[in-house]
Amino acid sequence: MQKCIFLFVLILILSCSTPIERADAPDPRIVVLSPELAEIVCALGAEDNIVGITQECDYPQTLKQKNIVGSFSSPNIEKIVALEPDAVLLTGMEQEMIKHKLLKLNITVRQFFPSSIKALYDTIFSLGELLQREEKANSLIQYMQNAIISTTQSEENPTIYVEIYNKPLMTASSGSFVGDVIKQAGLKNIFPELPREYCAVSSERVVELDPDIILITYPGVDKNDIKERLGWSTISAIKNDRVFTTKDIDSDLILRAGPRVVEGIQKLSHIAAQYHE
Repeated sequence: MQKCIFLFVLILILSCSTPIERADAPDPRIVVLSPELAEIVCALGAEDNIVGITQECDYPQTLKQKNIVGSFSSPNIEKIVALEPDAVLLTGMEQEMIKHKLLKLNITVRQFFPSSIKALYDTIFSLGELLQREEKANSLIQYMQNAIISTTQSEENPTIYVEIYNKPLMTASSGSFVGDVIKQAGLKNIFPELPREYCAVSSERVVELDPDIILITYPGVDKNDIKERLGWSTISAIKNDRVFTTKDIDSDLILRAGPRVVEGIQKLSHIAAQYHE
């Protein structure tokens, strides 16, 4: 499990988005190698266009009926080719190698990994063009924009530490997608600037910055595990019992750059509002 989470973190480190053109087919067959992109395609009403997915594409549940072409980090080229897709949708980092292999086989590849909410809107619009769902894409973007704008934010911005991984401790800078989610929810990231969008930090530095709220985004730990860390008992979030784990918030709502991020922002905003109660 921890290995899978670490691979996910590596993927987060790279963000990229390339413009796309409309697929030649009137009703394109697509293979989706990223769970975020699969969610977007389904939200656009184009689930029927999906002919293959990786095993991590688990939302919505109906995707389980699709052909599995391997895992996120190890998709099977032969299975992808056998599905005769008009386009393959993927992200970066681990999937860079698979992208180049597919290109050598003259398979159309579309690559996205938005690093902000705005970039997510751009991705949705581009996929709407590819799938000939422009009107649906515009409606989805408008809905998301309105929902985020209407999200109640606290007058003061409590500080938050978001832990993406624990060996080593890794968090998100304000320049990352997760960092933008934090900002939109009315929270203040204790690590606004880091060498990379997703970066290792020291335990001592977290203690020094004394976050009001701690959010753990990977499974396998509970609040007591965090509270029992050496030296962390002085942190405000620990003293005031404001530690949240995947048992409190589905991390997919925070980490995945898809339409459900609206729900993630709303949940984080609610946590921010509770801080003042």
